[in-house]
Amino acid sequence: MERGWLAVLVVMLAGAVCGGEATEAPPPQHGEESHRVVEAIARLKLPDRRDRLQALDTIKRFPDKAVPWLIKAARNDDSVFRARVANALGLVGKGDRDAVWALGVLLRDPDTFVRREAIAALGQAADAAVVPQLEPLLEDASEAVRADAALAIAELQPERAAERLKAWLAHPHARVRRTALAELLRRKDPALAAALPALLKDKDPGVRGAAAAALPQVAGKEAVPALVELLGDADPYVRATAVVALKDLRAAATIPRLIEMLADKAEDVQAEAVSALGALQARNAIPALIGQLTAPSRQLRERAAVALGLFREQARAAVPGLILLLGDADEGVRQKADLALRLILRANVGFQAAGSTDHRREATLKWHDVWRKAQPSPKGK
Repeated sequence: MERGWLAVLVVMLAGAVCGGEATEAPPPQHGEESHRVVEAIARLKLPDRRDRLQALDTIKRFPDKAVPWLIKAARNDDSVFRARVANALGLVGKGDRDAVWALGVLLRDPDTFVRREAIAALGQAADAAVVPQLEPLLEDASEAVRADAALAIAELQPERAAERLKAWLAHPHARVRRTALAELLRRKDPALAAALPALLKDKDPGVRGAAAAALPQVAGKEAVPALVELLGDADPYVRATAVVALKDLRAAATIPRLIEMLADKAEDVQAEAVSALGALQARNAIPALIGQLTAPSRQLRERAAVALGLFREQARAAVPGLILLLGDADEGVRQKADLALRLILRANVGFQAAGSTDHRREATLKWHDVWRKAQPSPKGK
């Protein structure tokens, strides 16, 4: 019975490849696992991608049988399938010379995703001998491929990783510089401290932003003057990152400058300044934050509500504006306004931001009542 079922599967394989390229018949195999492998090999030739991907998942569970068939499958016209083949070769082909060779071919694939998967797979299956094949990818047209190649090279040659990463801080491609910076930070390499001043002046805003984000972790409170200087950077991403870094450092001395950032021309910078002022409990910023409750931007209204809620009873002056926000067109803004009211007035009327119009109207009236009762009694009464 077993031999008969195996014969049927071999016939399936022959039919699947009929009209295509010639392929060798698989060697005779026995047992349930062998049946599954033979069937999966046949399914690699089926037209439906889902069938082929399921077949890959089966094949890669049997490393001793998988590599030859995966190498054949790497020639498929479907780029998503080739990427999955690369992934499978990385899982089952460790130390296999043919698997490494096939992955080297996939490094030159026209599809970006396939090249990225091949890089990741080589990191699993190969050793430092493949580094020369990866080095040209540092000049790849895709930023993501360049970054992946840099990390793979560093992992495959750990004894040279620090040296290479420091050198890549001056690489002509910004993505490689950013990748090297992030990896040196992750490794807590002391060499990064000396490199950061130059990186803060890098021509690429992404590099400057990454350097700004790294600065507090490397220099601590000593980073504050440099971060304040970056608040005047020409790029909004850098300015926003500097604001976040100052918030994380709890740099209360910079509150006046952060209040000024509420007038920044970039919405993302304004939003980060709102959040920073709330986190730093900058009481003198409360009037300016109340002003943001009527901002045209949904993001600013929502951030302002959250920030004011953090002040609790100190932000009582914000209550009328927050009650008005309960009627905002955006559900998220309504939700944050209700949260802020609960924190400030220490009450809960059961407002549901996603509730019906009638529910929200009734709950809003309840908040008005809570606010009226919270007013101090007139003197003499």
